[in-house]
Amino acid sequence: MAEQESQVWPLAPSRLFRRSDEENPTFKGIRRERSNKCFVYVFAAIVLQGIFILVFALVVLRVKSPGFNLSSVAVKNLKHTTSPTSLNATLVTELVIKNKNFGEYKFEGSSASLWYGGFKVGEAKIGKGSVKKRGTRRVSLSIEVKSNRLPQEAKNGFEGEMNSGYLKISSYAKLSGKVNLMKKIKTRKTIDTNCTMVVVLKSRTVKDLFCR
Repeated sequence: MAEQESQVWPLAPSRLFRRSDEENPTFKGIRRERSNKCFVYVFAAIVLQGIFILVFALVVLRVKSPGFNLSSVAVKNLKHTTSPTSLNATLVTELVIKNKNFGEYKFEGSSASLWYGGFKVGEAKIGKGSVKKRGTRRVSLSIEVKSNRLPQEAKNGFEGEMNSGYLKISSYAKLSGKVNLMKKIKTRKTIDTNCTMVVVLKSRTVKDLFCR
């Protein structure tokens, strides 16, 4: 009997298994994309934080001098004579302090004064106090004006203005204090106001009030 040839079956192709130390290109791309996104997010967060710190430092931590001026003057108890020339009056003034800072402004005791021709004719004390953050405080003062405080060298000009019915005087006030930010940062700020005005003797009013 003829020897049968044994059938040879072709071997099925073996499955290819990727080595464990090789990375799938798809996963590798996804991981790179995620890494890039994380970098962008971190960089954006750092930039935003830097902008916030800069704005905070420029707006909140920047200490400005409070505003300070003489807002109004009223004449009370005016008494004047022409022979001899004399003047006694009370000027009721209102000082306004505007604190533009994000911290409280505490000021020490001081004074406000009235002047004629470079000579002091009246003065009043300003008590110590404070102005809250971003706030405004009004201080009312009554200042006695007396012409007998003038030296002889100022009398001629004073008599001339009294006879004209218009007396030009000036005022000066100064405050010194500290701005307190977050209870840790304390910055000293000194503010002042210098004003001129004209007292109308007949109507007992003040006109042309100007401060600088």
